[in-house]
Amino acid sequence: MRSADTLTDRGAVLLSSGALATWVLATAASQHPHRLFDGLRRFDLTGLVLPNWRFFAPEPATHDFHLLHRVLTVTGEQTDWQETTPISGRRWSQVMFFADRRREKSMFDVSNELVTAMAKPQVDVTRTVAFELLRNRVEAEVRRTHRVPLPRGFQFLLARYTGHDDSEEPDYLLSSPFIPLVSP
Repeated sequence: MRSADTLTDRGAVLLSSGALATWVLATAASQHPHRLFDGLRRFDLTGLVLPNWRFFAPEPATHDFHLLHRVLTVTGEQTDWQETTPISGRRWSQVMFFADRRREKSMFDVSNELVTAMAKPQVDVTRTVAFELLRNRVEAEVRRTHRVPLPRGFQFLLARYTGHDDSEEPDYLLSSPFIPLVSP
């Protein structure tokens, strides 16, 4: 009787090991950058058995968007450009926890959406949601940093820059018109 239980146990272990090995290989293959291996996912109806852990998009980002602004003072002077949303420096602790990256990622996505809209000649970019989001972000920063006296208005600039490669000049993508500020 004991030998029958041992055979059953061995069979279960071999079957479990085979299933686990198959799952690991299928998961690893489905992470390959070539989309040929994505066919394995059609067998996963829930999308949970074969996870997609590709860490980079098909074309990973090689730049950051920088949002700058300047204000028109009450005396009619334009200030120098200053960064509205500085990109935070990296620290070792951010390997584990980097909550500020969410804000940077949202700015990247909104800026990317605006650039996409700019490529369409029939679209007035000043009427897009992306433009309004950037305008509102800059206005909030201007109101926070220039309380008294409130400037007449502000202008923002969207630039694309590698950030780490100083041999490349930034691309200045959009300069907004001056936007008047009114007291709340």
